[in-house]
Amino acid sequence: MRLTLLISKSNFKLASDCPAKLYYKRLGYPSGAVENPYLDFLADGGFMVEAIARALFGNGIEVDAAEGESPAEATRRLLSQSTDVDLFEAVFEADGFSARVDILSKRGNRVRLIEIKAASYSSATDGVRPFRGARGGIDSHWRPYIEDLAFQTMVLRRALASKFTVVPELCIVDKSRTCSEGSTFRNVELTPAKEARFGKPRARFLGDPEIVRRDQLLGFVDATDEVEEVLAEVEPRAQAIREAFSVQPLVRPHAPLGRKCRDCEYRGASSPTEPDGFAECWKELPKAEHHILDLYRIDVLDGRDGHGIRELIQLGVSDIREIPDRFICGASTVSQRQRIHVASARSAEESIEPELRQCLAAAKYPLHFVDFETSRIALPHHAGMQPYEQVAFQFSCHTIATRGAELTHREWINVVDAYPNFDFARSLREAMGDRGTMFVWSSHERSALRDIRRQFERYGERDHAIAEWIDDLAGRDDDSGRILDLHDLCRKHYFHPSMGGSTSIKYVLPAVWEQNANLRSHRWFESYARTLDGLVLSPYDALQDQSADGSPLKAVKDGTGAMRTYQEMMYGLQRENRMYREAQQRLLLQYCKLDTAAMVIVWMHWMQFVNQGNTQSSNGATT
Repeated sequence: MRLTLLISKSNFKLASDCPAKLYYKRLGYPSGAVENPYLDFLADGGFMVEAIARALFGNGIEVDAAEGESPAEATRRLLSQSTDVDLFEAVFEADGFSARVDILSKRGNRVRLIEIKAASYSSATDGVRPFRGARGGIDSHWRPYIEDLAFQTMVLRRALASKFTVVPELCIVDKSRTCSEGSTFRNVELTPAKEARFGKPRARFLGDPEIVRRDQLLGFVDATDEVEEVLAEVEPRAQAIREAFSVQPLVRPHAPLGRKCRDCEYRGASSPTEPDGFAECWKELPKAEHHILDLYRIDVLDGRDGHGIRELIQLGVSDIREIPDRFICGASTVSQRQRIHVASARSAEESIEPELRQCLAAAKYPLHFVDFETSRIALPHHAGMQPYEQVAFQFSCHTIATRGAELTHREWINVVDAYPNFDFARSLREAMGDRGTMFVWSSHERSALRDIRRQFERYGERDHAIAEWIDDLAGRDDDSGRILDLHDLCRKHYFHPSMGGSTSIKYVLPAVWEQNANLRSHRWFESYARTLDGLVLSPYDALQDQSADGSPLKAVKDGTGAMRTYQEMMYGLQRENRMYREAQQRLLLQYCKLDTAAMVIVWMHWMQFVNQGNTQSSNGATT
């Protein structure tokens, strides 16, 4: 055998999830993993926490290899030069494995292996051992973090032999603490990805580390017991992965097919000439136009032991339309929607249940279609807040005052460096008034309002009128208030074949938009109508890019992009550039406005069935 690949932590995690993924990575198959905006945003949060953690080790040295020297050799050199040393990005290699350590703190023969995560815990309620559940086992939420740490511990012990005692720790955010001015987001400078080392955005803490130390925002939690517990499983798995990828020619490992394949990053090549890992894994089954993995809540059909998909595969079924009726039984909401999904895929027609007409007809005017943009980050924007506490920085509200009335629009965005939530609530009341139904497309707006209501109490805000207005609008329990969740109605009573298994507005809107030509030509929405090579584009693809001082700024097209754009506008490197801020503001406003316009479009499409009193598809668009 000839060793061809060092198994790093990322390789170990990839192969642990599915060994075929590491095979495709090694062969350079196109991957969609780098295009996940939510993971990118979490990474930004991780770099913020890393910046603070490094600041607490003021004499720390970043491992930087000299010419002709590998990072692992540079690490060994630095460790040998001093009894006590703190290293950033130390690299260890041993027995075909490699590990890059966020912070390594050596004191004599004791080495602290510190893995930095943007995850959070509460020292006030979770105690000093937050990683275990009520029954004493490692909590499923924390297990992936512990496995990461266990892999690194294994590599360090092999690299350092018995010379040192390795103490594994997780550095995580303590959300029970309160930030002072010196530990807020403004004290962290993010470097854009294109300018950063390793192609990733990095961060630098600009404030006083003693303030962070005093605020105790970070917990360095010893995970030795948990690491020892999972090492018995991690080490042999790592050994098996190393052996599988240490020979030439490389052979695709056996990877059982299952529901985890649904979100595979090697699914869906962008062109027919590119290799498709997912297609290779599933090539023994017929190519499916409506793949079984895209069935709504496929996890329920599959069952806890994964027998559902296995049985379908044994039957040679890969398309939703071929699923035998016996596989979907029962009267649950999930089963009902799965039956609608299968029937709609077979008929290629949309399905609207009578209950949808009843719910929409009962809504009281004025009708307000509302979307919030909010942010929760490790370092809050404002002093007095706790880590990951919510900030509501923007809303859009489209209103139809009475049946047949013109559509009006109100919006608000925070542009001043001050805690915005109470002004947000007051501005929302001014836009909506005290009557009518608030349409949303998730439970987020209701929970955000209730969160703001709690903040009224926490911060001693004495605007009782607004507090009572929030109680009336959002209610005190799930069934109260004046909010109607269109997403919930969609999930229960509507299906379109083009939506697949998703009920996200980003899938529902294009399905409705492409079908309903009257909506595309309606005066309220015609500005969103675009085609490309004869195909109708989603309104989100019609959003305009902006420019500032000749620099192009891409249109915001999702909530994660909105959060990042807001942070860049308020606290980024060009926050003093008026033209740049105004361009970012336009990006945010046009995105949020479309989110509420999208709800109006879907509502109008549905309302044609309320007005016509049938469940057949139509291209009418009346209110």
